[in-house]
Amino acid sequence: MRLFTFALTNTLLAAALAGCATYQSAPLPHAPDLRASLPALNHELPDGTELNLTAPLSLQAVASLAVLNNPDLAAARAQHQAGEAQLLAAGTPPDPSITGGFAALLSGPAIMPALNGGFTQDLGALITGPADRAAARAGLRQTDEGILWQEWQVAAKAEQLAITLAADRATRASLNADAALLGQVNAATQAQITAQNLTSNDAATALSALAGVQSAADSAAQAEGQDLDTLDALLGLQPHTPIPLAAPALAAPPPQAVQAALASLPQRRPDLLALRYGYEQADQKLRAAILSQFLPVSLGGAGGRDTSGVWSFGPQFTLTLPLFNRNRPAIKAAQATRGVLRAQYQAALDNATGAARALPYQIALLQSQYNAAKAQAEQAAGLAQSAVRAYGAGQLSGPAYANLAALAGERARNALSLQTQLQNAELSLATLLGFGLPQEATLETPAS
Repeated sequence: MRLFTFALTNTLLAAALAGCATYQSAPLPHAPDLRASLPALNHELPDGTELNLTAPLSLQAVASLAVLNNPDLAAARAQHQAGEAQLLAAGTPPDPSITGGFAALLSGPAIMPALNGGFTQDLGALITGPADRAAARAGLRQTDEGILWQEWQVAAKAEQLAITLAADRATRASLNADAALLGQVNAATQAQITAQNLTSNDAATALSALAGVQSAADSAAQAEGQDLDTLDALLGLQPHTPIPLAAPALAAPPPQAVQAALASLPQRRPDLLALRYGYEQADQKLRAAILSQFLPVSLGGAGGRDTSGVWSFGPQFTLTLPLFNRNRPAIKAAQATRGVLRAQYQAALDNATGAARALPYQIALLQSQYNAAKAQAEQAAGLAQSAVRAYGAGQLSGPAYANLAALAGERARNALSLQTQLQNAELSLATLLGFGLPQEATLETPAS
């Protein structure tokens, strides 16, 4: 019997050790992982198709590259493994424990040493296990929805930077063209002053306009460089890596689509879904805390041989009586956490709905202002074209021509600025309404 028990113990111990995890090192990287060109980026979409990087990039292509290569998203996706580990822990029962002892015979009428042993199994997982597993599943879904919302935000940020960068380039090109034209007018004016056909006062207008345009061109070049570096960082590229961009193409959604999207907003916006799963997790943790009033509960057996050679064995159990503590601190904390998450969800839903309802009015106002500015720019461009002919025919002075040319450039850039604001507002509305996101209908509305 003693040899059989010893062999059985060794077999169980060997089996347990065989399933244990072993340590493997994972050294930190020693160098940055920024890419030097667009082709070096990952440009394969989940469906297997590859983005065309030889042509100027559309807003959708820039957004896709950002989601595929953004360094922060790579770190965020690692959180999924932590959620899976929590789900594994919630679904795995605790290991049983064994005890044993030996008491040597030193004196007295006894005839042999005493032996004792036992095993116990915690049964708490049977009581709180369903709630724990439901909480872990909700926590994993919350993590996944949070990652999806972060991806959505990165995509929107990339599109917004692409719109801004395209506007920077168009603004700088317009300012450089104006600076070249005004430089020619200023040189001609200076020649007329040298020939004593004009006075120095006549050159003031051309000089002032040229200085203003050159200063604005310098500022535009700085803004373009900063926006390019920001977009490079978002895509995981080295600073100053050139990115060819196509002209942004956006349109405001029709009112019917806006209303339909608002109605299904809680089932599609990942940040709202993450809060809903967080609420469900807190609700399940509250259930587990209430059930834990009776824990720990364990069942097992113990036995042994006394010094007179008598063997005995019998069951053992442990049950906590909820008389004093009753796990009230943990229950109260779980109730408070659930209440906080419910309030946070309501606030987030109100803010998201309010912002989405306000944007169409802002878009309509910007559209009206852009239309007016575009008409003014076209009118100023027509006057500038007439001024070119009059200036070439000697019917218009250089300062007057400089004024008209500067006015045309200023009106064009004003229209471009309003167009950029309009495109960013349309992009913000699409982001807030979650256009393109699938609908999630697995959760009920949080109860009070």
